[in-house]
Amino acid sequence: MSRSARRRGALAVAAFAVGLLGFAAAGAPAAAAVPAPRDALKQALHQVQPLASQASASAAAAELTRATARDLWINDREADAPPYGRNIFAASRQAVGKLAGVSAPVTNTAIGLIITADRSLASNAIAEAHGGPATVLEAAMAALSTGNRQAHAGKLSAAIDLYAEAWQSAFGALAHLVAGEVTRVPSATLAAAAEQALAGTRFGMSGPMIQQSLPPLTSGGKPEVFYAGSEACPFCGVQRWGMIAALSQFGTFSNLHLMQSVPMTPPQVRTFTFFGSSYQSPYVSLVPVEVWSNVPANPGLVRLQSLTHAESVLLNRFDPAVETPFIDVANRFIIDSSTVDPQLIAHKSWTQLAAGLADPSNVSTQAIAGEAEVMTAELCEATGGNPASVCSSTVVQQYEAALPTLTGKGGSCPAPPGPGGPPPARDAGANRTARSGPVAVAASRCQG
Repeated sequence: MSRSARRRGALAVAAFAVGLLGFAAAGAPAAAAVPAPRDALKQALHQVQPLASQASASAAAAELTRATARDLWINDREADAPPYGRNIFAASRQAVGKLAGVSAPVTNTAIGLIITADRSLASNAIAEAHGGPATVLEAAMAALSTGNRQAHAGKLSAAIDLYAEAWQSAFGALAHLVAGEVTRVPSATLAAAAEQALAGTRFGMSGPMIQQSLPPLTSGGKPEVFYAGSEACPFCGVQRWGMIAALSQFGTFSNLHLMQSVPMTPPQVRTFTFFGSSYQSPYVSLVPVEVWSNVPANPGLVRLQSLTHAESVLLNRFDPAVETPFIDVANRFIIDSSTVDPQLIAHKSWTQLAAGLADPSNVSTQAIAGEAEVMTAELCEATGGNPASVCSSTVVQQYEAALPTLTGKGGSCPAPPGPGGPPPARDAGANRTARSGPVAVAASRCQG
């Protein structure tokens, strides 16, 4: 970059900082006047596009196009959960850097919109995580405050980095908050909600294929629950809520992370991912594989985790259409669909779904409790009724009796398009525990 171009960039940053200081001094406008973060970035893109004859402006427009891509957003106010949503901040930072070398009256407006968008993403995430761990939220708020000071000083790239840090910390607090609710649903509440789900016709719960002759599926000497899914799939999304509630009665999860299904395949649901999590139980083993991420590829999706050869072989036996979610409980109960329809929890935030778990009359809670007690009944069969504190429940026993009669259809996601067929096998030696018995797995992106 020439000396004159560098000088123009410095002047642009200085002018923006002065404008931002003036904005702060005058007081923020009414909330209705502040555009949603994605809308603000779109407005910045609209400002920059007429300058495309300048190379730096063209590069900035390309970064803003990346930042506003639909697959990075839950809605216009909320970015995808980490790590994917962080790409918005990375693209924003690049765009601001490119715009520093652009000489045009609209440059400051575009930069201001970008900074406003990233700051709003961070502050919105902090607000949603209210009630999460205080130390994590304090760190998020400190990063947000420091980011504001850096923006006022004209250090815009540093400000965006701090907004990204604040946003990610807030998501950590939110994940802790929401996971705490779903892993500690009071047994009486779960039972009351599940009873209503079993009696209600609106749920149409799907039951498993019941197997009597397969060799037991075990891991570490315990009955194994094998799950394969796709982060993109709404049917996998709804199923994880019930799985986590059920398995938490038998053991303990760690490092659960938030995730959302892709918006291109409605309904979009807020959920978790098992990728990066762990589970400990004296009664059962959980082996989850998130085969596909929710990151688009051309065609299909980016693969996240691989399958063993044994998993792929059994997939061809029980799930030749490669539909997900796929769940095998000890080779006794096998299903390649969700237990309930994801519409039952759609269009609700993580905090709305988590808070609703205290209310057995809540429809979303009934859906989650119903699928949880289906799996609890299966686990109690697989463990021989252990622990008795869980398996002796009247509602669990009702669900055990009802398993053969659950003939509804939750739904599933077909395999994504693209060459190569099923995902490649992973080395069985990479598994953390010794396993016996066949497993069938498939996971894929939902198609509309």
